[in-house]
Amino acid sequence: MRDIGRQESDTMSDAAAAFDAGRAVPRRALVRRISLVLALALSVSSFSLLAVVLSFDGGLSPLLARFDGAMLRLGLLALTGLMAVAPLVFLGMVWLAVARERRQAEALSLLRDNREALRISRDQLRRVFDSLPVPYVLARLDGRAVQANPQALALFGIDPEKLAGTNVFDLYADPTFSEELKGYLTDNGRIENFEITMNTVFGRKCWVLFSGARVVMDGEPMLFAAFADITERKRIEQALQKNEAALRTIIDASPIPVILTGHASGTVAYVNQAAAKFFGRAIKELVGVPAADYWESPEQYAALLAELNTRGFIDEREARMRRPDGDIRWVQGATTVLRLQEDTLIYTAFSDITERKRKESELHRLATTDPLTGAMNRRAFTERCAVEAGRARRSGYAVSLMICDLDHFKRINDSYGHATGDAVLKVFTGIMQEMIRPSDALGRIGGEEFALLLPGSDAENGAAVAERVRARFAATPIAVANGSFTASASFGVALWAEGQSLEKAFSAADEALYEAKAKGRNRVEIAGRGEIIRIAPTA
Repeated sequence: MRDIGRQESDTMSDAAAAFDAGRAVPRRALVRRISLVLALALSVSSFSLLAVVLSFDGGLSPLLARFDGAMLRLGLLALTGLMAVAPLVFLGMVWLAVARERRQAEALSLLRDNREALRISRDQLRRVFDSLPVPYVLARLDGRAVQANPQALALFGIDPEKLAGTNVFDLYADPTFSEELKGYLTDNGRIENFEITMNTVFGRKCWVLFSGARVVMDGEPMLFAAFADITERKRIEQALQKNEAALRTIIDASPIPVILTGHASGTVAYVNQAAAKFFGRAIKELVGVPAADYWESPEQYAALLAELNTRGFIDEREARMRRPDGDIRWVQGATTVLRLQEDTLIYTAFSDITERKRKESELHRLATTDPLTGAMNRRAFTERCAVEAGRARRSGYAVSLMICDLDHFKRINDSYGHATGDAVLKVFTGIMQEMIRPSDALGRIGGEEFALLLPGSDAENGAAVAERVRARFAATPIAVANGSFTASASFGVALWAEGQSLEKAFSAADEALYEAKAKGRNRVEIAGRGEIIRIAPTA
């Protein structure tokens, strides 16, 4: 700061001198004008005298003849010529002086302009330096500080009065850095964002982000150094490193599988021992693999990431994961985002619930399925009908309902026993399941009575399905101890009209079924339309 003040004082002295010189210029210009006028007057007078002399009759010779002696005449002639030429010479000298004074004035004006520009430049540079939001120091190449802003003085605890006696290189905690810095600046001219530790006059160390460059100030090469105090950031980073170590310890000790996936790369960054056991591979074989490979499908993993990006976490989510051997396992887990020191990771912890899902599936099957035939029980079939009714209303497609009953089933039980009766039920159910679509629903609603829901089919299509089942069942032999026999079934089909209740649809199909039985059994009837296909009853 003192050097900058001294430079400003020199600048002010130069400006004052220039001002005095500027005041002298008008006085010299006045003298030049007066001399020019006198020279012109003397020149005119001399030429007038010469004209008078020449105006005598006979020219200059008669006039000179009046003087005695040749030398006198010659001197008079020389004096007359000198009086005529001297003003011209004087006028030329005045013009040369005027030209020299003009050049000096122009040079002085240029010097004054340059000094003013230099003063303005220094002032602007000082304002720019002072407005920098970060601490900075301007020093000579040997490290002696020349200028520093208040932020730098506060950061390093430097007394402004002692700035000139401060060497910047003494502030670096690593003494070897000073020589490295000098060499680097010599080779490259600048250094950017270099993390170093520096000392303060209070004995405290601080981390700074250092940037420096060689600059030329008033023809002298200097070092411009800017600092950003990152002590707090480094403290947090060190705390994060400790937390990361603690987190890794917790993950390794966790009894449930944990996967850490790179958010940007999408590859597995780390798995714990429990995860390695779950996948049946060593940890090093699992790391670096795309995380999507460990899910049942890439679409499932993409949907998980989309929900994670929206909510920030996923809790208690059931999913299906794929092991390297191709085995699909049900898992339940939680997923969140971990933002560590330099990486953003996706943390997934899960537990294997495959056995639980299998038991749940079995319980659901037992609760919704007839244990003998594998068809839906009455309750499950009724629930399925309600779901399909809602879909039909939204989509506007037809739904047909079929009810079928095995003919003379009591006689079969009485003649061949209940085991054979159960076998007949299984054969009939197997034929039905083989000949219907996956979207259709088959339910056992009574002892030998079944119902079939056909979404997207009208009554005629439903009756055609019923006829194919009827014909196939009637032609299928049922094995018994002493041979085989055949059985038959009767079918009633109704269109489940929009706005009609399930009970009315059942009632309409049931009426058609009783009509088929009344007409001899082994038939297919459409509610309200009679028999769709005439078939003679079997004996």
